Amino acid sequence: MFDTIIIGAGPAGLSAAKVLQDNQRVLVIDEYYHAGGRLLGQLYEEKKGKWWNGLKIAKELILETEKKSEILINTSVYDVEYNNNYTVHTTAGVFEASHLIIATGAREKSTPLPGWDLPGVMTVGAAQILTNFNRVKPGNKGIIIGINPLSMVIAMELGYAYIEVAKICMPQRNIINTKSPKDAFETLLSLGSSAPSKFISAGVAVADKVKPLHQTALKLFPSSGIKALGLPISIKEQVVSINGTEKVESVTVQKTDSEGIPIPKTKYDIDCDFVCISDGLAPLSEIGSLLNLKHVYMESLGGYVPLHSKNMQTELPNLYVAGNVTGIENAKIAMLQGRAAAFNILGYKGRLSDTLRHINDERKNAKVKFHADLIAGREILENMWQSQ
Repeated sequence: MFDTIIIGAGPAGLSAAKVLQDNQRVLVIDEYYHAGGRLLGQLYEEKKGKWWNGLKIAKELILETEKKSEILINTSVYDVEYNNNYTVHTTAGVFEASHLIIATGAREKSTPLPGWDLPGVMTVGAAQILTNFNRVKPGNKGIIIGINPLSMVIAMELGYAYIEVAKICMPQRNIINTKSPKDAFETLLSLGSSAPSKFISAGVAVADKVKPLHQTALKLFPSSGIKALGLPISIKEQVVSINGTEKVESVTVQKTDSEGIPIPKTKYDIDCDFVCISDGLAPLSEIGSLLNLKHVYMESLGGYVPLHSKNMQTELPNLYVAGNVTGIENAKIAMLQGRAAAFNILGYKGRLSDTLRHINDERKNAKVKFHADLIAGREILENMWQSQ
């Protein structure tokens, strides 16, 4: 019998265990073969000379928790039951606890297109783990399909490893993918000062004051793309197929107008040996569904999330959530949320209040926001919790 079981050994789960382990018997479960979650692949410059090294932070968290908490990796959870206590059924056995924290993180979304089953096609997250954690190059010259904060950050990380990104462009629009050049342009604007391109910086300067100018700027956006964040970005070109016989050899790209409508006779091929597909992240909320937790769809948070309070509580007794399962944000937020859930369990009200203030500060000052209206979405979610 454990005091708390944590499902997910990523930044949120390990941070919660670190707080709880001096006062409780804690079990952390993760289906991956290595603890650390999304931290394992992260490496980017926060500001001049200051780097966020996710792998280093993961190693520190693992070192601080593995001696006092029990950590089960390579272990899948396939059922959870609640009857005064939480019973967690896993591939390594059945475990019971009075408290449960769901910190399962997020999954990558990807839009299918012809040729996406060829060797050499992967998600951007897979390329990130290969490069930064496994120290294996996904290839020598790649194409990234999808323009969003996740793909942009990982494209920069590939550049740090001297892996050429030949182009970042849009996926072909279809019934599944409805993203337009306008959506991509808004993403670039949301990156603000991270984008050194004069074209983008000019857009950022007027973004909040003169919204109608966005459409004009979009029409003026060069059809062959621009250099921003040191990367070749083209919001008016879409990949219509990935080509090759036994592995990736090239992609076929077609130009579009500012609405995303294909322009006839503008297709051409780009040679490459790997392709990354990225359609962003979505909360991984299946564990909550096993317990019939109430979920709400919040586009600003990335999809369906368990209804929960700002203190990380859910509608079931002693059940908490933390990290990207609550909405797509950065690893710093996930770590703070894990700590908040733990402080709530222990009844440390003062430390909980301090942590919630830190979450709000980080949320406001985050360099990369995965959804522009995230803070408003959080407020709506809290109001829904209060009114239930």
